[in-house]
Amino acid sequence: MKRFLQKAIPKLYGFYFNLLSLFSQDKAASIALKVFSTPRRGRILEHQREFLNSARQQRITSEDGLYMLYHWKGNGPTVLLNHGWESNAFRWKYLFPDLKRLDLNIIAIDGPAHGNSDGTLFTAIKYSKLIKSTIALYEPEIIISHSVGAMATVYNEYHHPSPSLKKLVLLGSPNSLEVIMRGYQQLLSFNNRVYKGLDALLQKRFGYKIADFKTENFAVNITATTLILHEKSDAIVPVIAGKQIVQKMKNATFIETSTGGHSLHTNENTEHIVNFLKS
Repeated sequence: MKRFLQKAIPKLYGFYFNLLSLFSQDKAASIALKVFSTPRRGRILEHQREFLNSARQQRITSEDGLYMLYHWKGNGPTVLLNHGWESNAFRWKYLFPDLKRLDLNIIAIDGPAHGNSDGTLFTAIKYSKLIKSTIALYEPEIIISHSVGAMATVYNEYHHPSPSLKKLVLLGSPNSLEVIMRGYQQLLSFNNRVYKGLDALLQKRFGYKIADFKTENFAVNITATTLILHEKSDAIVPVIAGKQIVQKMKNATFIETSTGGHSLHTNENTEHIVNFLKS
């Protein structure tokens, strides 16, 4: 029964969007975008608190209220860590011991509507504003970002280049919003009228049509030395995304890893990251 409901509920959403679009394409698109942008998971779980409470915590003003920043002080360069969709700053615990051994000054944040940050909606553009604020405060020389956090980081660097940034690590980054949106359409089975409404809404609200929002387009001006890691069998974001991004960058290395899936939480990938940071 549970599996049946998991399959049926998305189709019910799609049926509702299709029906609503017959009366108001704009309304159907607005609700479809809200559903798309609402995380189901990512808030702090009980077993995550001990690690996060070991940091100095700082709440910073954002358009949604306040967002949470975690700081583990080190004497080396400052590194900013940006998690992905339905995650939070705890996802960096696997990498934390190696970053501490390098004596890095570690900053991590919870994205909008994730972890201990306020808000109910999450988009790459909304996330990029938190990243921008954090960069202004701490001027990191290194940024490590995962999944949509990587997309948001590259978007921010395109619009607000960081003078302090020397090294960038992108982990399992998506490239094309169109691929993501077509997957959303397929999952919910909503029609092209709803999709076209979403396209028009995104252009009006954010200034980009769906087909034009690509990480590779925002990566072209990044001059920081960059490492892009992507697992060859990533089932969430296909490896082709990383290959497309690296082709547009001036000073980037792409490594197709053999372990870790989308999370990339393996010793192989940690070694790649550490070696890059030490080089």
